[in-house]
Amino acid sequence: MVNNVLTNILYGLSGFFFAMFALRYGVRATDKMRIAFHEHGFSTSFFLACIPSFVFLLVALFLFPILLYTRTPVGGFVYLATYIFFNMKVKEKR
Repeated sequence: MVNNVLTNILYGLSGFFFAMFALRYGVRATDKMRIAFHEHGFSTSFFLACIPSFVFLLVALFLFPILLYTRTPVGGFVYLATYIFFNMKVKEKR
């Protein structure tokens, strides 16, 4: 019983910290994409400049939460809840 509770707490904490990492670099990735669009417009150089940012956002928003959720529903839920909550907070400040 205690082992199960501690495991869920640790999975929740890992989901929280992974979400904070993804949020921090996700904001940087979207800023980089916005700056590249203003500099290059809708062109080939824009797409080439945004490939790493797009891949990071794809992994951070879809692939990693699915993998974490298959391992533990608690960690996946905390990850998505933290990411969505703090992403909305960052958007309000801008």
